[in-house]
Amino acid sequence: MENELFINNIGTMFEPTGYAKANRHIISEWIEHGVQIRYTPVHHEAVRVPLDSQQESLLNSLIHTPLPGRHLSFFHYPASYFTRRDHSYYIGMTMFESSRILYTWAKRCNMMNELWVPSEFNRVSFIKSGVLPHKIRVMPYGVDTSMFAPGKAPLTIPRQRNYTFLSVCSFDERKCVDTLISAFLAEFAASEDICLVIKTRASTEDEITVQQDYINQIASKNGIKDISHVILLSSIRSWTEEELAALYNSANCYVLPTRGEGWNLTVMEAMATGLPVITTNWSAHLDYLNDTNGYLINVQGFVHLNPINPRLLWAIPSKNHLKHLLRYVYTHPSEAAMKAQAGRQTVTQRYTWKQSAANMLHRLREISR
Repeated sequence: MENELFINNIGTMFEPTGYAKANRHIISEWIEHGVQIRYTPVHHEAVRVPLDSQQESLLNSLIHTPLPGRHLSFFHYPASYFTRRDHSYYIGMTMFESSRILYTWAKRCNMMNELWVPSEFNRVSFIKSGVLPHKIRVMPYGVDTSMFAPGKAPLTIPRQRNYTFLSVCSFDERKCVDTLISAFLAEFAASEDICLVIKTRASTEDEITVQQDYINQIASKNGIKDISHVILLSSIRSWTEEELAALYNSANCYVLPTRGEGWNLTVMEAMATGLPVITTNWSAHLDYLNDTNGYLINVQGFVHLNPINPRLLWAIPSKNHLKHLLRYVYTHPSEAAMKAQAGRQTVTQRYTWKQSAANMLHRLREISR
């Protein structure tokens, strides 16, 4: 008993979100190393990703794991939810996508005994916002390089063309979907054998209609009538990891002109699949992405995340530079392939979930001792 490591994992496990996906992988790796895990959901997870029955059964069973008095608590969720429920050693793991974090976040982060963030970008932004530096450790996330790998059967996509740009993102301001669509439509005519596929989620069928209307409005604003080369893949159901892997394998290039990321799982999954990646030259993904293994969109300035707190800034990716990069990657396939190969090498050598979980587990055992 005294050599065993017991952890109360507080967060989400089954939702179609980055936090839940990361939690599943990290916890599964820890279990393989003999760690005893108690899972405490932050809330009821009504929308769930499809998992194989064995994995789902195992993860569900963790809710009933008995905890001894001496255990560690691992709170893995947005810091606005951080609370202390007992006298155990609390580790909070979280991230934020702007230049600083909210005061309420900083206050809750300082409630933790220790704070883990996945990126150097977050370490700096959290310290600037008042989180005590000695509490923070950078613990990078990873990617499933066996699931997300080149050479798998591609997904069949209606209306797909010979060359495909792919973006997997939510339809919100931070992901800059308007900039992506505007740049693509301005650079590529419908007569070219090129398409843009946007994979997103929706809560209702009506929301899917709203998303398509949004794309139509962007095209109309740019004076473009034929948008048959922009393909929306939106659904209410959650996709399996296998379906997502097939989607990445159906593309030629991944593009995300984001305003800010706390880690950027989709970029990492695209890199693992062997796709050249185009994304913004700012925020967390610069920990593992650079000009040797990807294409970085120039930042033309910054915008307030919230007018109430002018110190919280997002990047503004350059639409003109994005247009240039889209055309450049398309017309320079050999160079793009070399960068894609370097990108996959980066993640397979340094950023697997096994490596990520082992790094965290090493620290947990230090604390436990």
